[in-house]
Amino acid sequence: MTRLIKKYKNRRLYDTETSQYITVEELQSYVIDAIPFRVEDSKDGHDLTNATLLQIFVEMESGSSKFLSSDMLRQLIILAHHPMNQSFKDMLEKVFAATVKPGLTNPYGDFKQVTDQWQKDVKDMLSQWQGFFKN
Repeated sequence: MTRLIKKYKNRRLYDTETSQYITVEELQSYVIDAIPFRVEDSKDGHDLTNATLLQIFVEMESGSSKFLSSDMLRQLIILAHHPMNQSFKDMLEKVFAATVKPGLTNPYGDFKQVTDQWQKDVKDMLSQWQGFFKN
């Protein structure tokens, strides 16, 4: 079941399941622990989930753990404006889902198997993407 998180005007987050205010760091732990949630504006019910996830990511990137390089961020912005952005988004989602799922179910499992699967999925994705640009 998806948890409902209400975001108030004062930027506070309220977990309706636990009936407690939570921090952005606690919400980040929900992501890491694969706890599904939806963030809504407390006043009008507008979905703020993506904006909140981006806030978490921005805070991570502004800290000591840099995950994306400037070049990667630029490329993502360019791809977001590409006419075939939906196809690229779909492929990335499939690769991420296939890669993250084994790590969530068994984080101490066979890393070689996970790495091999990641490399295969990325190769398949790039092959599909390149196929879009062939005459």
